[in-house]
Amino acid sequence: MMNGRYPHIKVATAILPLVALCSCGEPPAAPETVTSAPATPTNSPAVEITSTSAPTSTSTPEPTSLPGEQVYPLASLGGEIPWLPLEEGEEPMTVYLGFNVGLPPFDDPLVRRAFAAAVGREQIAEEAAGFGFREVSPATSLTPSDTLGRNLYGEVGIPFDPGLARDLLAQAGYESTESFPSVLLIVSMRGQAAPGAYYRMAQSIVGMWQTHLGISVELQTAQSMGEYIGRLETDPPEIYQLGWGADYNDPDNFLRTLFHSSSQFNYGHFSNPEFDRLVDAAAAINDPPERQLAYIEAERILTEEEAAVIPLFHTLFYVAP
Repeated sequence: MMNGRYPHIKVATAILPLVALCSCGEPPAAPETVTSAPATPTNSPAVEITSTSAPTSTSTPEPTSLPGEQVYPLASLGGEIPWLPLEEGEEPMTVYLGFNVGLPPFDDPLVRRAFAAAVGREQIAEEAAGFGFREVSPATSLTPSDTLGRNLYGEVGIPFDPGLARDLLAQAGYESTESFPSVLLIVSMRGQAAPGAYYRMAQSIVGMWQTHLGISVELQTAQSMGEYIGRLETDPPEIYQLGWGADYNDPDNFLRTLFHSSSQFNYGHFSNPEFDRLVDAAAAINDPPERQLAYIEAERILTEEEAAVIPLFHTLFYVAP
């Protein structure tokens, strides 16, 4: 893991071999572009948000029909960025795979969707919990439920469905995988609390692609965080693995910070004008229901229609003992 503002790198959630980005600092003044940074699990993130108690979770029905399950009532969400408080040591975090959408075969959203549908997120979440990640839950959307205020698992994004995965790959023109180009997944070999955890989870994912799609994906590692981030900045592979811990508890810090077309952390070069419009507009909206809806629509574009990322699991920012 790493903290986005290198050279101030901090080891976050994993102390393991994946990169966990986490930017630290003040929330941006909307609607300017956020310049948050990747996080890594080692030292407690220097978050300068007032540490107040988060609203109590509730299952009270919302007045608007929305996908997923309510975590916090809309009335508890603030009208500005951040709309929820952030408790030190309890920062929500997402671990995900990103595609380099500029490289074939992942310039085709059908192929990206096929790879997403072939990953069993519940198995990966179980493995993560076994490696010591806290409060792990499988994910099909990017923003943690404790940040969005709703749990979208299985409702937004692409759930595990091997049959659908094979159908999507065939629709992309790969009825036979013999013609499928070579694919590389790189992870960072970093960690102390559970050495090799990210690498071992990546091995499981590569095994799923082999089993369900008949595709062999090469798995490589970078030995240092600097080497890993340098590769993502200059020559990103077809697939990369990262994690992001909240600097401030707001969807803006996940969606716009990581995947706006102008973001420095958008290593896979994802670009969608409607996604950009939604997250830019949401940053200036003061009405929580309207703002939440905009983020849910942005999630659909990112994780379902475009499938530019495969969210793996949500957890809490990992701090090394």
